[in-house]
Amino acid sequence: MICVGIDVASRKHDYFMLHRETGTVFKKKSVTVSNTEQGYEKLRSDIESFSGATGDSDIRIGLESTGIYSTNIMMFLHKQKYKVMMINPILTNMTRKTTSVHAPKNDNTDAQTICKYVADNPDKFTPYTSTLYHKDTLKSLSRKRFLITNDLRKAKLAVNNLVQLVFPELKTLFRNIYGGSALALLKEYKFSPRNIARGRADKIASLMHGRCRCTADEIIEAAKHTIGVRSDCYEFELQDAVAELEHVQQRVDMYTARIKSIVNETCPDILSIPGVGYVTAGLIMGEIGDIERFHTSDSLVSFSGIDSRVYESGEYKAGHCAPTKRGSKYLRYGLFQVARVIWQWDPVFKEYYQKKKAEGKHYYVILGHIQKKVTRTIYSVLKNGKKYVSRPV
Repeated sequence: MICVGIDVASRKHDYFMLHRETGTVFKKKSVTVSNTEQGYEKLRSDIESFSGATGDSDIRIGLESTGIYSTNIMMFLHKQKYKVMMINPILTNMTRKTTSVHAPKNDNTDAQTICKYVADNPDKFTPYTSTLYHKDTLKSLSRKRFLITNDLRKAKLAVNNLVQLVFPELKTLFRNIYGGSALALLKEYKFSPRNIARGRADKIASLMHGRCRCTADEIIEAAKHTIGVRSDCYEFELQDAVAELEHVQQRVDMYTARIKSIVNETCPDILSIPGVGYVTAGLIMGEIGDIERFHTSDSLVSFSGIDSRVYESGEYKAGHCAPTKRGSKYLRYGLFQVARVIWQWDPVFKEYYQKKKAEGKHYYVILGHIQKKVTRTIYSVLKNGKKYVSRPV
């Protein structure tokens, strides 16, 4: 088996190759190529040359998972039908430290370390697949949507603050001032309570949907006696804030639609778990990637960073062990959102919640336990390829 370790950077890559069975190396030190088409072709040519010289066609390539910098070369190698594996940098760092207490760290040693990890762990080698491509797409889309929703919260806060200044009574008239009726009213009357006060009741009524709890007459009356500040500046800022809110909401909706289509195509079974919707499913599946990377449900729990940090020394055992919080914060967020809901709808999880509550556990401690149970449920659904079916209690 030929093992190739590639240390990825933004402008160049270093690679080291050895034949696992004989220990033969391609070069004594790593080879550096530019992050260009010519560099990629040289890498491919050297791999084929070394394969021919050793008479071994079993080629396994390892790269560290280093964000966007590893994507281009990984996709190139995948298109060339090579077996490529993305490796957690924590694992390669531990491998480097096992060679020497004062092991140096540079591009040459990093490439050799990655190569050594591939050679020492053939049973853990999980090559990149087209399925992983869809999962990577979900990961990218879900993380971006997560960030955009933070912008949405800020946009809503800006609208809320300006409505408080211009027309504070609007917040008592409508359940949701960010909804279609409230925004349509503001836009139709140029964000000015003075214009609303002079408006016709039938016109205002046509802008409101049937679930509105206020009437057109009440809106007109509130506008006539508003305590809001009469300011062209604030009204202009409110107009801009509403435009920003609608723009951000449109972006969120676009990302949601793309996530939904990929979830339906690649992992619809996860939607059978109560509390898992399309957005949460995209966030969780994007972070997990290929479930075959995890040999047990406990390994997925550990990967999620919700496993307990154990501290024991001699006769001392820590009474309270906090979560390790290693791994993806996005995955932990998604699992937490499911944990908040699932115990309210699923009888098995509800019984588990009540059991922990009877033990005197705090609400968030219970949710931590439910997160682990949810993670094991997700592992089972994905591993077996079957929908979740709740058993009667």
